Amino acid sequence: MRDFFKGLLVGFCLYLPFSHMAVWYFSLLGLYILLKDINVRFWTISGFVFFLLSLKCATIAVTQYGGISWPLAYALVVPFVLFLTLFQFTLPVYLTKKSHVLLLPIFYLFAELIRSYHPYGGFPWLIVGTLTVYFPFLKHSLSLFNVYFQSFFLLMFLTLLARRRWMWMTLLLSVWVLSAFYGYTQLEKKMTSAKEILVALVQTAVPQQDKLRKDLFYQHTDSILDLLQQAVSKKPDLTVLPESALPFFFSEEDMMEPLYRMSYLSPILVGLVDIREGTKPYNSAYLLANGRLVDHYDKVKLMPIGEFLPEPFGFLKRLFPAISGIDYVPGDQIRPLRLGDIRIATPICFEIAHMSLVHKMADGAHLVAVLTNDGWFNNSDCSYQHLLWAKVRALELGKYVLWVNNSGDTGAIAPDGSIVKRLGYMHRGFIYVRVKLLANRP
Repeated sequence: MRDFFKGLLVGFCLYLPFSHMAVWYFSLLGLYILLKDINVRFWTISGFVFFLLSLKCATIAVTQYGGISWPLAYALVVPFVLFLTLFQFTLPVYLTKKSHVLLLPIFYLFAELIRSYHPYGGFPWLIVGTLTVYFPFLKHSLSLFNVYFQSFFLLMFLTLLARRRWMWMTLLLSVWVLSAFYGYTQLEKKMTSAKEILVALVQTAVPQQDKLRKDLFYQHTDSILDLLQQAVSKKPDLTVLPESALPFFFSEEDMMEPLYRMSYLSPILVGLVDIREGTKPYNSAYLLANGRLVDHYDKVKLMPIGEFLPEPFGFLKRLFPAISGIDYVPGDQIRPLRLGDIRIATPICFEIAHMSLVHKMADGAHLVAVLTNDGWFNNSDCSYQHLLWAKVRALELGKYVLWVNNSGDTGAIAPDGSIVKRLGYMHRGFIYVRVKLLANRP
C-alpha cells in the first residue's frame, strides 16, 4: 500500500512539467524519490500514473473529433500506457536489480532511445531530458549534448546524489556546466553577426470540427485570405501559415491564384494537402515567391492512426471516421527549402519530436519553421508537450524556431528556448517578429 500511494505522488510530480502548469521543480523531487528506491512495483505504479496523466489528452482527438466513445477511447489508450510503463519504467529497474544501481540511467536511456525509433517510426514523447529546457543556464548544454544525453545527465546526477557519491556527482555537474558555458558563449558570438529578417506568422484559428467538414472549412477561406493580405502588406521577408491552412488542394490552380498573387509582396510558406497520382494524399509545405512555386517538402514521418494505420491496426479505420480510411503517402526527401540564399527547415506537426529527422533537415538551414495543427487536442497538455519540443530543438540547433499553429499558440522561439512573441489559443490573427538567420550549430 505504501508503494501505491508513493507511486501516485511520484507519478503526479513527473507529470507536472509536461502539463500546462509547467511546474518542473516537483519533477526533480519525484525523480529523486524514484531513484532512491529501486523497487519494481513502485516504479511501475509511478510510470503508469505519469504516462496516463500525460497522455489522457490524446483521448480528445478520438472522442470529440473521431466519433469514439470515452470508454472505447480509454480502452485504446490504457494498453498503450501500460506498454510504455513496462518498457520505460519496469524493464530498466528490473535489469538494474540484476546488475548495479549506477547502470539504471543507462538502461532508462536505452529504453527512451529504442521507443523513440521503434515500432512504426517510434514514440519520442515525454523524454526526461526535455526537462533541461527549464533549467536556467544549464539548458545551453543542449547545443552540445542532445535531449537523450540530457536524460542521462539528469538521471545519473540524481542517482549519484541519492547515494552520496559526491566526487562523481561533482565531476558530472562540472561537465554539464562547462558544456552549457561553451554553448552559451558560442551562441552569443553567432547572434552578434547574424543577419536579421522580418517574418509574419499567421494563425488561422479554424475550429477542428470545421476542418473535418469541407463545406464548413470553406466558409473560413475568405477571412483567412483577407488576413493573409493584411500580413503581406508590410512586405515581410517571409510569411508563414500553418499545416493544412486552407481547405483546397495545392493542385487546384484557380484556388491557389490569390496565394500566388500575394507572393509578389512576400514569400509565402503554407501547409496544404495535395492529391497526386490519382488518389495519393500528401501532407506538404509549399514555398511560393514572385507568383510561382519555389520549393516544397512532403511530410516524411507520418503520424500513426492520424495519418496512416499500420498493420495489424487497419480495423481502426472503421472506428475512427475522421481519417476517412485513407493513408497518407510519406515523402522521400529530408532537406531544407531554398528561398534565395536562405534555407528553411520545415518539419510538419509531430515531426519536430523526431530528433534525427529534424537535425538532418536543419543541417545548413538558417531557421526552422514548424507548420502544425493542434486543434485535435484543444488547449490541452498535448498541445503544451508539442510546443515543448520546439523549445528543445531551438536549443539543440542554436536556431530560431517559428511555431505556426492553426489553433495556437503561434510564435517565435529564440535559440535560448524563450518565446519571443506569441498569439494566444484560437485567436485569428498574425504577428510580425524579427528573427536572426543562424546557419550552423555552436
